Amino acid sequence: MNPEPGVGLSLHLLVPLTAVAVFALPFSRGLRLCLQALAVTRAVEPGEIERRLERPVREPLESITLQMLRVLRRALREAGDGQPAEFLIDASRQYVVNEYDAHWARPISMSANLLPPLGLIGTTAGLLALFLSKEVDSQSLELGALGLALISTIAALTAYAWLEAFKVRLYHRMLARLDDALAFFRSASVRAPRRSEPTAVPRAAQS
Repeated sequence: MNPEPGVGLSLHLLVPLTAVAVFALPFSRGLRLCLQALAVTRAVEPGEIERRLERPVREPLESITLQMLRVLRRALREAGDGQPAEFLIDASRQYVVNEYDAHWARPISMSANLLPPLGLIGTTAGLLALFLSKEVDSQSLELGALGLALISTIAALTAYAWLEAFKVRLYHRMLARLDDALAFFRSASVRAPRRSEPTAVPRAAQS
């Protein structure tokens, strides 16, 4: 016995809305993290770098370029003249990369990795509903079940691929911002005047 037309229409509308609601939470969280990481990996002009470095307080979404320079300056100040500059540069770079991974890259991957299992659950639920529709002889339930299975798979894979592709693009932007920071640091070091060393007194003058 087929259900009433209003019930069939309700099933057709309920299926895509359910699929959208299931994927909305992890996808929206991953998208929000991607947009924040996009702000963190923005390019900063050299003049703006000098102005912002004078501010002691970091901004919530400060550029990777400024973060790298702050870490490097602190490392050079605390280490003094006892450590090679290249070692401190490499350590500072690794520190900033680890911070980026912890705050942006890994959370984006966690949100993206939730989508394929949710798609599999939706597909399984759609197949179960499809088998049920054969028992009750309901064409509306059959169409709704097929829609749920297809929409769940397509939505999950599309959202997963989009977040992962965005994450890869952001990672390349982050590496470019690190290169900008090192280029600014080296150019500032070249422009900075060197301290004049004391002139050695000849032995003849000491006697």
